[in-house]
Amino acid sequence: MPPGELVKRWSTGDGVARAREVLERLANGTSLEGLPTVDGLVDLRGLPAGGVDAQGGEITGADLSHAWLSGAHLTGVRWRRCRFDDANLSATVFSGGAVAESTMRRADLREAIVAGGIWSSVDLAGIKSNHLSAERTTFTGTTFPALRRVEFTACSFVGCRFTGRLSDVRFLGRGQPAPMLLRNVTFASSDFRYAEFDGMDFDNVVFPDDDALIVVPRSFPAVAERAGMISLRRRDEVGKELRMFLSRESLRPGLSATAGWAVSRRDLDPEVAEFAAVALGQAQLELRAEGVIQ
Repeated sequence: MPPGELVKRWSTGDGVARAREVLERLANGTSLEGLPTVDGLVDLRGLPAGGVDAQGGEITGADLSHAWLSGAHLTGVRWRRCRFDDANLSATVFSGGAVAESTMRRADLREAIVAGGIWSSVDLAGIKSNHLSAERTTFTGTTFPALRRVEFTACSFVGCRFTGRLSDVRFLGRGQPAPMLLRNVTFASSDFRYAEFDGMDFDNVVFPDDDALIVVPRSFPAVAERAGMISLRRRDEVGKELRMFLSRESLRPGLSATAGWAVSRRDLDPEVAEFAAVALGQAQLELRAEGVIQ
């Protein structure tokens, strides 16, 4: 059925009453059992649910492809085996709850907020992500596409994969009671532009094996301090700029001693980037030999 027909059916005939019933069930957190299905999933394709305020409940096996949930507040809802493919989730707030074994392929998540939840085995391929923000959320087994202007604050990632370009993407873990983790995470692309890793612990994080990125996998504050000392061999503008850059990155309040760090060479002056790679590499070798870092 064409997307336009999926939407139109909710405003004609029995669709009007059915839409009202679905929205009431979502608002009350009650089961969707007994509603029509398609391919074994509750058929909510094209559902006009913009601005709905859903509280609690568990929704298992629903197809919300092409649904309109822009501006919805989904509080404590647990979604499992659901399809949100091509759905409009712009400015939607996912507060608490969970999303598991679900797909959001090509969904519009611009200006959406994800807070305090658990997202597990979610396919986000092709999403629109401008100004998407997540905080205090754990992502496991989730696939992320190219991202632009996205901010993750106090989030942990386990077994996740980032498949494309990262542009203005921030991973912020500084100042949290426990270290925020990137564990068993793969970045398939080194096409980073102003990607920031601030206070995130790296545990088996895989970056592309090329020279586009400068990576310090652990103990960044100590490595940056030693690299600053090494950089004193250069008293020119390149050395000065590198020391200033490392100070800004490593001396921020609340940065854990174990944090990892990465930067794209393209974000630095070419000479500074080259010197940074050398100084940080040598710093890690020295500290490892001294037993300061592993």
